[in-house]
Amino acid sequence: MKILELLQSVFWSKKALLRSLIGLGILIVTVVLIAGVWYEAELRWLTPGERKAGKAALGQIDSLQNLELISRKDFEAKESGLREKLDRAHQAAWTLLDGVVASELYFYLHSTERERAAVWEQHRMQPGDSSIAESDRELNRRAISDEKESVRLHRAFLHKALE
Repeated sequence: MKILELLQSVFWSKKALLRSLIGLGILIVTVVLIAGVWYEAELRWLTPGERKAGKAALGQIDSLQNLELISRKDFEAKESGLREKLDRAHQAAWTLLDGVVASELYFYLHSTERERAAVWEQHRMQPGDSSIAESDRELNRRAISDEKESVRLHRAFLHKALE
């Protein structure tokens, strides 16, 4: 019986309980602060390596945007090496924002390629060619318009993120 009384007086006294609760409270606050800082860093911090690799890839994709009508061969020549830059940007990703930017670069390139393919298709459809229905021409014009909007949105996000 003396052991039970001793344990109650040492471990369950009001003073010991208050100390335990204060220690637990400090521990919880510390963990929450560390988690909050980590979360903010993941969402808002773009690492220098990702910024550098992303800017290099973005510059090359932007240069493809400024070319109005070039042949497929010229487009592919200017596009060469771009996949490696995108892979480097993806490998440089540490934070969540880094990964989002790397993925957005891939989407931007893909949208650029799709827009370019739609433009080539439109130029293939000669105005005097009666074998192509007007509805097909209109559908292609809409596709180009949609791709241009997609490219514009990707470009705006990336330029803002990589500032």
